[in-house]
Amino acid sequence: MGERRVFVTGMGLMTGLGLDMKSTWEGILRGDRPAGRFTLFDPSEVDAPVGVELPDGADDLFKKHIKPRSRKQMTRGTRMSLVCAAMAIEDSGLDVKTVDRQRIGVVAGATGTGYAPPTNERDGNRILRNMASSPAAWISLKLGFLGPSSVVSSACSSGTYALHAAWMLIQSGECDVVVAGAADSTLNALDVQGFCDLMALAVPDDGEDPRTLSRPFHKDRKGFVMGEGGGMMVLESEESARARGARIRALLHRPGLSSEGYNILSPEPGGTGMARTMSLALDAAGLKPGNIGYVNAHGTSTQLNDLYETQAIKAVFGDHAHSLAVSSTKAAHGHCLAAAAGVETVLSVLALENGVIPPTLNLTEVDSELDLDYVPLSPREQRLDHVMCNSFAFGGQNGVSIFSRYE
Repeated sequence: MGERRVFVTGMGLMTGLGLDMKSTWEGILRGDRPAGRFTLFDPSEVDAPVGVELPDGADDLFKKHIKPRSRKQMTRGTRMSLVCAAMAIEDSGLDVKTVDRQRIGVVAGATGTGYAPPTNERDGNRILRNMASSPAAWISLKLGFLGPSSVVSSACSSGTYALHAAWMLIQSGECDVVVAGAADSTLNALDVQGFCDLMALAVPDDGEDPRTLSRPFHKDRKGFVMGEGGGMMVLESEESARARGARIRALLHRPGLSSEGYNILSPEPGGTGMARTMSLALDAAGLKPGNIGYVNAHGTSTQLNDLYETQAIKAVFGDHAHSLAVSSTKAAHGHCLAAAAGVETVLSVLALENGVIPPTLNLTEVDSELDLDYVPLSPREQRLDHVMCNSFAFGGQNGVSIFSRYE
């Protein structure tokens, strides 16, 4: 038996741009930049008081989907995982009552304990919230899935690792459908200041507009802006999708994964590990570099990531690199950490479907060392057949996904 094709048949998304896929997509194309001072905690407690929080209405959405007792037993990130999964199932048109629930699995990318701050709370809710397996467990429990259920945690590439695990579950024949992706919220004073201490965050100057702080590939970039959000996909075998007449949004190839073995914080110089991972993804997809029309870059707005990722793209794509569209959507929704790949893979599929490349906002002046087409400031209409989404994490845990148009 040959390789089974794995299709994306549903997606769910929430970010600081909007609480669903439509509002997030429209917001990024409009050029919305929702970064502002934190309201989830006292921003005076941290050196970098700016982030991208979910918009008003998030708590009402959680209340709509999750009963009060269950909400107390979940971190904010787990709530996002569950709601995004429910939205993805609705988008897929899958009627759970009419399929074999033992063949529906879940792989959720997450930070594990959700970076929950210490608490003196003396009841079981804290234990349940901090269970590393919580996001996947709640999705299976609330949506009635009986297949394998697990959490993958590989920092900023968690969503891509989740897609890989899901792809393998379908490929092996264990599952017909897997809900996979990632969600995360690390917006509390303890952990925001921790990232400040690692010198990873953009600290605003007096009077600086917080909306301009996240500026990937800019000559004056100075770190990332933390965000929160989630993106989940319904992945389905070709046989299952065809049997129920599902709408196929994209074909997912086996993601490329690798470890750099170099440094817990810094990427490998020259983007060597990044390039290796992109090449693995291309090989798995059976594609040549020239087949890719758009790369949704990891593009964190840090000095080393943006430089090394540019060098890696040039190494992999050769002459095609300079005719390749590359953008970072983090300028709009911030760096959602474990949810980065969850959010950005959904946006990559939307770009593929709509033939529109989302822009790199705030890119008013490109660093002279960076010489690719970063689609600055405004979206671009362009026919796309294959798109790549990069996720490069602390610890050198790299993941790259490729999606193809299916007609």
